[in-house]
Amino acid sequence: MSVGLITDEPGRVYTFHSTLPTGEYFEFRPRNPPLNSKPIVDDESGMCIGYSVAQAPGLWQIYDTDGMFIRLEEAPLEAPLIDPTDLALIAFGAFRLFRAGKALLESGAKTVVTVKLSQATISILRGRLKMGLSARTLRMSESSAKHMLTPGRYVPLQIQEKAIRYGTRTPDPLKKPGFFRYEARMYKLVEDRQNKGTYIYKSYRLEVLVREADWTIMHFQYMP
Repeated sequence: MSVGLITDEPGRVYTFHSTLPTGEYFEFRPRNPPLNSKPIVDDESGMCIGYSVAQAPGLWQIYDTDGMFIRLEEAPLEAPLIDPTDLALIAFGAFRLFRAGKALLESGAKTVVTVKLSQATISILRGRLKMGLSARTLRMSESSAKHMLTPGRYVPLQIQEKAIRYGTRTPDPLKKPGFFRYEARMYKLVEDRQNKGTYIYKSYRLEVLVREADWTIMHFQYMP
């Protein structure tokens, strides 16, 4: 990562919303993801905020982004299932949180079935995301914050925080004092429009350059 930077550019706390195209999300995969899990994706942040595992019709195990079990979610199916194969398709469906606040299961079931994720579960999942950021509030320089407005550059701040927390830390390649580069692997999930509730995964290397004196992200980029 070789970029020209203003080393004393002030860092500020920002709030961002996803600028990714519809149906695209980022995932920072845990070391031990739950077996047979499906991502729970969030339109507002543009990322995977947890995982679900179908345990029985209408019953899911819910995990946070670190792969830790948090609760059982009972979400009754709000429509009669005529075709038995729909049960299997629903089991392979994925929950999606829409910007309006509702969380619904998307699947390839032929029957129109509404499966809602409870607000309690949504609150827990979003609360878990804030745990890392609360330890040390990340800031961004104005120039790096501007990149967040570009769909091709946007990376959820929570993903960048995980790269700092779990990634490889090395000195700044340009040897600026107090600057360090963090590198980690992340994934982009792109909705498979032919198979509702499934995603195509692509791996990327994320680099985040941090001024550690005040934990300001000075620059970030990702590449295959």
